Amino acid sequence: MIVPVHIRYHELEELCYYDEWEKGVVCDDYNAEHEYTVDEVEFDYADLEDIVGEYTGDIIEILLSDYKEKLLSTLKNQKNRATQK
Repeated sequence: MIVPVHIRYHELEELCYYDEWEKGVVCDDYNAEHEYTVDEVEFDYADLEDIVGEYTGDIIEILLSDYKEKLLSTLKNQKNRATQK
């Protein structure tokens, strides 16, 4: 899943400091909650496979209750195409 995360510079300043001994910047763990809408999230194919695998029953219920006519029409068209080949 790909989600754009923007962290404000001042938040990093609060978490990080320069360590003289290490001669580098050390940061504490960053813990924050970010809210995103569905439109802001991009799923890759593996994510979609995992979601479908986990929620197949729920997906079928939604399709049958809300999209039954379109689902049946699509299945009928697929069957017709398969028999024409």
